[in-house]
Amino acid sequence: MSKERLRFFRMLIVVIMGALIGWSVAIGNAIIPIPVVLCGLILLYLLRKRVKEVIEDERIHKINEKASKLTVQIFGIVTALLGAIFIALGQGGLSDFRQAGFTLAYSACSILLIHLVLYSYYTRKY
Repeated sequence: MSKERLRFFRMLIVVIMGALIGWSVAIGNAIIPIPVVLCGLILLYLLRKRVKEVIEDERIHKINEKASKLTVQIFGIVTALLGAIFIALGQGGLSDFRQAGFTLAYSACSILLIHLVLYSYYTRKY
């Protein structure tokens, strides 16, 4: 299979998954998206295995590493700042802002904790 055919089938699978998930939300069924996502991921994995051309090289891996690192940094900073702002607004009597602030603050802490664990793992591995 060529890269172009893989790209076409990936888009087709994602469109079908989106349609099925949208339909399940419209009818109010929360169970349908689980097997739809699992089947979609399995199909995408199997299709990727059938490609005979080189899909990724070292340059793509390096770009992905830099983009991932910057994403974690930006998400952590923005989430922590918004969390602190929302918690401060929640102290003034807006309980919805307070709850959202704690959710954002916990998200920032969890993403940084996950980053720390993975960084420690990979420094030992390499």
